[in-house]
Amino acid sequence: MRDEYRNLIKNTEINDLLLQLFQKIQSILHEEFVGMYIGGSIANNCFNFVCSDIDCYVITSNIPSESIVHEIEKMHKEFYASKITYAKKIEVSYIPQNDLLNFDPHGTRPYFNEGNFYMAGYGSNFIIELFMLREKGICLFGPDIKNLINKITTQDLQEAVKKNLKEYWEPSLQNLEKYQRSDYQAFAILTMCRTLYTLKMHNIVSKVEAAQWAIHKLGPNWKLLIEQALSLNSDLDKPEEAKDFVRYVINYSCASHL
Repeated sequence: MRDEYRNLIKNTEINDLLLQLFQKIQSILHEEFVGMYIGGSIANNCFNFVCSDIDCYVITSNIPSESIVHEIEKMHKEFYASKITYAKKIEVSYIPQNDLLNFDPHGTRPYFNEGNFYMAGYGSNFIIELFMLREKGICLFGPDIKNLINKITTQDLQEAVKKNLKEYWEPSLQNLEKYQRSDYQAFAILTMCRTLYTLKMHNIVSKVEAAQWAIHKLGPNWKLLIEQALSLNSDLDKPEEAKDFVRYVINYSCASHL
């Protein structure tokens, strides 16, 4: 007997949204549908209705065929355009089950976010996603996620964090357009707080929890900048300071004692 959908999300509107999405995905994947899990801020119990995404992971038994991928894309674009509450917050990765155990960092998987559907690369950041999913993911349908993902060591987690800094964040410093946006400044600052927390504490927590930790641990030099990034009512205009903080974390990650 197949598992049934589990109503585990506390917010009724989000739970109804996910149930509708689940039913649409199931109608496309049929027997290839292994499981559906929630990660990100909901799994970390820190979902913010203004700025958080709803991070979904759909596990498939095989690599979806071209025709199935086309159906998934059509469904997501219609769902995104609907008037369903929070439909525009949905972010979904479709991951073949084998990739949970042995993924190619240069490989891709079907991915939907902010109205766009494309084949997204895994990258070294996927180890970080797998750690979060295994340790804190919420199972809406399917087997216990811990039975699908091998335990990730703290050494592997830290190496993935450092690679992500090298592969994404270091080149990002050359993107002047991104750092002019206040939302990207806040995203960068809060992500760096979580990155520092992971490097020092060997665990992953929410960006808010990591930022509060960083305020106390880093002292006055970064306190105001992090507080401004935390404030939803603050329009940041600190592009150089944000880049300086990214550089600070990159330099820390390269320190010999890590």
